[in-house]
Amino acid sequence: MYRLMMIDDEYAIHLSMRKLVERSGLQVEITGEAEDGAEALQMLEDSRPDLIVTDICMPEMDGLEFIRRVRETHAHMQFIILSGHDNFEFARQAMRYGVSDFLLKPIDPEQFHTTLKRACKELDNRKASFSRQTEWTLAQQRYKTRLAELLWSVEEQDALELTDEMVTHFETMGPIGVSLSQYAPMLMQELLSALEERGLVLGVTIGEHPWSQDDRAACRRQMTEKIQEMLELIKGSRNLGAHHNIVKAKRYIEENYAMEDLSLQEVADSLGMSVTYLSRTFKNETNMNFVKYLVQIRMEKARELLAEPELSAQETAYRVGFSDYVHFSKTFKKYHGLTPSEYRKQCKAMNGGK
Repeated sequence: MYRLMMIDDEYAIHLSMRKLVERSGLQVEITGEAEDGAEALQMLEDSRPDLIVTDICMPEMDGLEFIRRVRETHAHMQFIILSGHDNFEFARQAMRYGVSDFLLKPIDPEQFHTTLKRACKELDNRKASFSRQTEWTLAQQRYKTRLAELLWSVEEQDALELTDEMVTHFETMGPIGVSLSQYAPMLMQELLSALEERGLVLGVTIGEHPWSQDDRAACRRQMTEKIQEMLELIKGSRNLGAHHNIVKAKRYIEENYAMEDLSLQEVADSLGMSVTYLSRTFKNETNMNFVKYLVQIRMEKARELLAEPELSAQETAYRVGFSDYVHFSKTFKKYHGLTPSEYRKQCKAMNGGK
């Protein structure tokens, strides 16, 4: 449902527009009415409109001045202008402010309906674009975090496969107007920054790298080469014996996270290591302790399972090692910022209510 504000100093126009909106069959509700721009500005935040229909010639503050003022804080607000005169200068200035349409009084019902429908379509497109951009941004953040972890852990094959997956995701869901040759160096630089936060400075040159601009296949190869360069530098910077033990420990945790009583002692026993040594080495290699890593694995898996509508939240908790649902719910909210039920509702909304 989109929210509409109408501004006009003629009561008859308000009455007419209310009826036209109500009979339009469109998902539009009137949430604010004002007689001039000054009054409309005062009620703007309470009304929170997606679309404003405003007259041009009004006392106190005319329509064009009102639009100019609103544009300062609401750059993407949509406007439809009404005017009792077919004035080219009004229309020219209105278009300069990004107004959607310019309608003449008296209002023609069919033309108003067509204009309102077109405005709703534009709002639908903008909403879809924002949703896609949000989904892209969140997915990329997860990708980059995971890739930085794989680089840190020197899991070469997984790192290369994930890099290829990220490129494919960029090509299908990436922001419009950004090329792979622009995306690649930004990604590489962010990975280097993530590694630097862990105290690992590689000295890899990114900005001066001649990324292929017109050849996607070549750009993919260059990304792979850059990732391999990082991996080789990381390998040479640490004790790989200790590192491989931690890779095994992480694999054991990832295979047994559903065990409620999984402990550092059990992981150490499976590797033939002392708990003290494993605890110290694990923290050095992963930049987090065993408990925090186990919770991370469980919460990420829980997020995946909650996206499956046929699986209850209680069953999800059990599958990731929690017999106490309340404890699971609190842990999930602390980690993801939402309760399991809130996250499930969000997933359902993103899937069109299915």
